Amino acid sequence: MKKNPIQKIEKTLGGLKFAVILLSLFALLMIVGTFFESYFGTDFANRTVYKTLPFMILQFGMFISIIFAAFLRLPPKKRLYGFYTIHSGLIIIGCGSFMTYYAGVDGSLVMPPNSPSREVILNEDVLKIRYPDEGRVVSFKLPYTGFSTKIGETYQGILLNRYFPFAEKEFTWLPSKRNYQGTEPLHSSRYTLANQMVSQDFTLSLHPETIDFESNLTLGPLTIHYLPNSLARCFGENNPSKLILWDRTKALCYTPEEKNIAIKKAESGNRFLVIDHKGEKLSFFPDISPWPLGKDMLVIRGAELRIFSKKLFEDKPNLFLFGEETAFYNKDENTWFIKPLTPGTPQEVPWMGFELVLDEHKSNLVPTMLPTKVLPIQKNNEMIKGATRALELVVQKKSYWVTNETPVQLLIDGKRVVFYLQKESLNLPFEFVLTQFEMKKDPGTNRPASYESFVRLFTENGPENHHIYMNNPLKHQGFTFYQASYSQDRQGNYSSTLSVNVDPGRPFKYAGSLMLVFGSMWHYWLNFRRRKKVKITPLVSGLEETTS
Repeated sequence: MKKNPIQKIEKTLGGLKFAVILLSLFALLMIVGTFFESYFGTDFANRTVYKTLPFMILQFGMFISIIFAAFLRLPPKKRLYGFYTIHSGLIIIGCGSFMTYYAGVDGSLVMPPNSPSREVILNEDVLKIRYPDEGRVVSFKLPYTGFSTKIGETYQGILLNRYFPFAEKEFTWLPSKRNYQGTEPLHSSRYTLANQMVSQDFTLSLHPETIDFESNLTLGPLTIHYLPNSLARCFGENNPSKLILWDRTKALCYTPEEKNIAIKKAESGNRFLVIDHKGEKLSFFPDISPWPLGKDMLVIRGAELRIFSKKLFEDKPNLFLFGEETAFYNKDENTWFIKPLTPGTPQEVPWMGFELVLDEHKSNLVPTMLPTKVLPIQKNNEMIKGATRALELVVQKKSYWVTNETPVQLLIDGKRVVFYLQKESLNLPFEFVLTQFEMKKDPGTNRPASYESFVRLFTENGPENHHIYMNNPLKHQGFTFYQASYSQDRQGNYSSTLSVNVDPGRPFKYAGSLMLVFGSMWHYWLNFRRRKKVKITPLVSGLEETTS
């Protein structure tokens, strides 16, 4: 009898050959996923294998194969009761897994010491666009992929162009995006400070468009200041007052002695001077603040004229850089020095045998750490490459990169707009506080052997104290909290990270797993009895023939 097309489809989907193909593909992807997870990290494995559409389709195909394999063996037969139990267990596990995927939560909770925590960080990346003047926030969910993706979506003239889920920053110089007045300081420089024991390279900038570099830096006891090059001349002047006045609108500096400005002392003993600037009397207290006071004796921040007292920088090591010149105070000679810097030529500074080298100097280019796409690398459960996520925005035909490390603030059509790249999150209906963190190390090493958290959980019935450690999670209101990792700040304080899990399909997966075990045992027992009966029947028949 010829089978109709529907019967052929049923036979194919429930057949052994189809099941073997699906299981082989599943095993292959699991091997690839395991390799990705060990080398590139769990997040990359999820984005490229475990949580991709092809992998979901493959699992759905296995689910369909299991259903049709059981359907083709109906009506029920006693010898297949174990088979039916096994396949029912697999179906129940599949249903539980779907419930977990659709309605479950898998994230992390970071708990600083003695600070309330309730925000759970999830895996999905989102771009948040905040309008501070309007009190409005707009969110865009970014593609959950392991490779660079061109998005191409537009929102109110803002183009979401390229997205790099794993990126590294590389240094580059970019041109300015807008024009500036000729007197505004825009220069940036790269330096190397080294002695026989240590070497440190760094970049400093005054360009208003740079977001990756500052104008000040602290290296141990040494503080480095990057100032407009128009101030360099006055730092080399060993004038008695050791005061410098700087007019930023004219990009020039002068000393009180050069302008015959009287320096007086207040009753408190602090020096002060009064300057007539553009018809306004400005009062300066240089040993207290660089900003002037107006006629109402209020500080005028952002004033065109400001003052510097070199006396404030003589007790501790301070290095002043002006691009292609440097200034410092030598205690041994009680003198301020100004030295030119030639690219590639070392210049001695009076601390621990250090030499300063100017590597690069640009007058108006923007120093930028530009994101580039990479494959991530994980070692000892830590991401050593590719930890940066980056999204390229195009606004008014100009490109901007926002990363998970640094937000970007722009002025668009007269409105302030701030862009953040972060993980999607949810707030728990209760709070945690980390009261104590303990870590035990392997004997003779600094490797952590175990770590545990003592937390206080604030509920509607009052606070509760709990102890969370490996294999001892905390369960509350459907959430399960596992001890996952930890971090330490520069002050030596430990923060604890808990893995947060909500698994609505867990009871079904447990029940299905029990049915798998029971069904396997039942199926083996039924087949064992059947084989034993088959062996005994011919033997009995032979004895009957011999007797007759």
